Amino acid sequence: MSDRHNDLFRGIMALPSFPVVFVTVERNIMVAAAFHFYSFDPPSVMVGIKPDKHSYSLISKTGEFAINIPTKSQLDKIRICGSLSGRDEDKYARASLTPSKGQIIDSYVIKECPVNLECKVVHQIEYPGTHVWFVGEIRAVCIDDNYRRDDALMFWLGQFRSVGAMIEGSSDQELLR
Repeated sequence: MSDRHNDLFRGIMALPSFPVVFVTVERNIMVAAAFHFYSFDPPSVMVGIKPDKHSYSLISKTGEFAINIPTKSQLDKIRICGSLSGRDEDKYARASLTPSKGQIIDSYVIKECPVNLECKVVHQIEYPGTHVWFVGEIRAVCIDDNYRRDDALMFWLGQFRSVGAMIEGSSDQELLR
């Protein structure tokens, strides 16, 4: 690698952690950390998936996916689902997770996750590199009343991390006005 490429790569490595999510499509589960907010209006998220992954072909075929936010206490389930291929295994059974039919989409969500976002693909970004990005408009949301963002997991550079403490800020209600 050139020095310039190394410097640019170091810039990416300086970014903070990304949330760990379960991506579900049909009756398949994939673990992803290449996940981001995309838009407030319409509410949308995006997930990056390698084209050789089973989930990539399923999302391409169905045009939908769900984002399921696991908690720190579900790290064992994340490890199980992240180490198997849905082509060969029923990840729901192996990780002792319960599939629950989506409200809007035909795919399943994970009952044990405190947040489920059901999304329809509205855009696909094929950029040279490792991942294709699927932008999903959120069509239905289910959030457990006891969910706290501090219970979510982050991942970066091979390390799972907890969400940090708030230093300063407004409540969600103030931000949403």
